[in-house]
Amino acid sequence: MNANTLPAAGGRVLLVDDEPAFQRLGGSFLRGLGHEVSVAGDAEQALVEFERQRPELVLLDLAMPPTMDPEAGLALIARLPGVPVVVLTGHGEHGLALRAAELGAWDFLTKPIDPDMLGFVVARALRQHRLEAELRRLRQQAGGDEMGLIGPSAAMAALRAMLRRVGPTSVSVLVLGPTGTGKELAARALHDCSPRAAGPFMAVHCGALSAELLESELFGHLRGSFTGAYRDQPGLVEAADGGTLFLDEVGEMPPAMQVKLLRFLQEGSFVPVGGRVVKRAQVRVVAATHRDLEAMVREGAFREDLFYRLKGVVLRTPALAERPADVPVLAARFLQRVAPQAGLSGESLAWLTARPWAGNVRELRAVVESAGALLLPGQTQVDVALLRLAAGESAAEGDTSAAVGGDGDAPGTLDAAINELERRLIRDAMAAARGNQSEAARRLGISRVGLIKKLARLGLR
Repeated sequence: MNANTLPAAGGRVLLVDDEPAFQRLGGSFLRGLGHEVSVAGDAEQALVEFERQRPELVLLDLAMPPTMDPEAGLALIARLPGVPVVVLTGHGEHGLALRAAELGAWDFLTKPIDPDMLGFVVARALRQHRLEAELRRLRQQAGGDEMGLIGPSAAMAALRAMLRRVGPTSVSVLVLGPTGTGKELAARALHDCSPRAAGPFMAVHCGALSAELLESELFGHLRGSFTGAYRDQPGLVEAADGGTLFLDEVGEMPPAMQVKLLRFLQEGSFVPVGGRVVKRAQVRVVAATHRDLEAMVREGAFREDLFYRLKGVVLRTPALAERPADVPVLAARFLQRVAPQAGLSGESLAWLTARPWAGNVRELRAVVESAGALLLPGQTQVDVALLRLAAGESAAEGDTSAAVGGDGDAPGTLDAAINELERRLIRDAMAAARGNQSEAARRLGISRVGLIKKLARLGLR
C-alpha cells in the first residue's frame, strides 16, 4: 500500500511536542493535508486538549517538560485511550520506541521527520482507526458483538452473558483469572455495556508503582507536595469521574494504599497528595487480579473490608487450556492483524490447539503474530516449523524432516536457512531504502517496530 491509496479525508490530530517550531511547522503541514490539528506542549495540556478535541490520532514526543524525562511521555500513552498514538523519538532512542510499542503505541517516527513519511503514517493510522470503529459499529448493529472477548466456547459465551447482565448495574465487580486471559477486556466490556459508556475508562496497574506514586496516580497531587511535583496534577479517580476506574492486579496493591482506597470506596471522596480540600468523584470501580484474594485475606496480606467492598460480583476469565475450541478462532484473528493474506495450515491449527499455553491468550497472540511477521514475501501459509521458530523452539524439538519436505536435513538447518534468508532480504531492503528504516519496513511489508526487532534478533545494524 502506498500513500496514494490511503483516504484523503482529514482527521482530528493532537500534536504533543514541547518545541514551538515543531508545533508550528508540523501543525501547518498537517493542516495543509486537510487535518484538524490541536497542539500541546506538556502532559497536562495534552490531557486537556484530548478531552476537548477527542482526536482520532495523537502524535506524541516522549520528552515531556519540565524534566524532559521520557518516562513522562511513556506514562501518558496509557492515559490516551481509544486512539492510535504515534511516538516521536530522537536518533538512538529505539529502546524507548520499543517500550512505547509494548505500552500500546501504534507506531513511531524518528526526528528529523520526513514530511512524506509523516503524511503517510498519519493517513494510515487514521484509516485503521476508522476501519476498527466501523467494524465495531457494524457488529453492534448486527447484534453479534463479541465485546472483544473472542471465542465460540461455552465458557466464553457464559462470560459474555454475565457481562451483559452485570454491565448496566452500578455494582462493583471483581474479575479473577490467570494472567493473559483478558481481564482488562472484560472490564472494558463492562464499561461499554453500562450507562457510563460515554464516560472515560481509566486503568492503572496497582503493582507497578510504590504506595506513594500509586496514591499520586490515583488521587493526584498539588505542586510542591514532593520532589518533582512542579505543577498540580489531577489523578485517575478525578479523570474517571462519570466513567469507570479499572484497578488491574489489585492484589499487588501496597497495604498503605489499601486503606486509602477503602476510604474512597466508602465515601466517594478523596484528597490529593499535599492538599487539604476534599474532592468527590462518581466512578464505577472494576478490580482484577490473578491472585487468590481470599487466601491473602486469611494470611493478613489483603484487607478483609476492602476485599468485600470490591467483591460485588465476581467474574472469572477462563484459562485458554479450558477452552481449546477458541484457539483456532483467536489464532486466525491474530494472524489477520499482521498478515491479512496469510492462513494457518491444518497441522498448524492442531499444533496450536494441543499446546498448554501457560501464558494464555497473550502467549498465543505473541507466537502467532511473530510467525506472521516471519513470513517471507509470497508465502501465504504459516506452517508448524514457522510457529516453532516464533515460539523459540529449536528445530530439534519437532519433526524437522517433515517441516522441510522430508529431505533429511539435519536439525537446525531450517532455522539457519530462514535466518540467512531474512538477513539477505533485510539487507537488500535497507540498501534500496538507503538506510531509511521506515521505507525498508514498507518495502518488506512489515511495521517499523517489527523491522527493528528483526534487526536486533539477527544481529544486523
